[in-house]
Amino acid sequence: MQAIKQVRLLVCDVDGTLTNATVYTDAQAEGGRHFSTQDGFMVSYARTAGLIIALVSGKTNPSTIVRARQLGIPESLCVGGSHDKPSVTRTLQQTYALSPDQTLAFGDDYLDAMVKIKQAASLYACPANTIFYLQPLADLIIPATGGTHALRLVLDLWLYSNQKHPAQELIERVLHP
Repeated sequence: MQAIKQVRLLVCDVDGTLTNATVYTDAQAEGGRHFSTQDGFMVSYARTAGLIIALVSGKTNPSTIVRARQLGIPESLCVGGSHDKPSVTRTLQQTYALSPDQTLAFGDDYLDAMVKIKQAASLYACPANTIFYLQPLADLIIPATGGTHALRLVLDLWLYSNQKHPAQELIERVLHP
């Protein structure tokens, strides 16, 4: 909890983390994705409480920008087509004067785990659908699959640990009856 409390930058993957890893395609091109409304609900609370949320994807897809806009995440914090997520993370850290100890990488695949492996983030979390050989690298395995409120649980934990959760008192009553 102490390490989560220090986080100020969340570098979040998109496909398989914010979505269920399903991509719709048609004859013209790749189409849209499914995003969880439960994830989106907590984003504004976390951003207001001071968490910088960046969406960093190995793919470039307009649906990521549309979803970020819906969540109030600036387009400058959406990076698509990046296969070097540690470098993107370091650039974000320089921009916001943050360190790896203040950074949490959240993702379901190798490119995401590399952020921790290359020491660009001290914490790595992954959803439950992460491939088996990457899960041992995670500091936290979220008990939800990508696209089904996994980000919501990360944000709940961050907000709670910083005593800024909108349901802080309710959570306290459940945890400490």
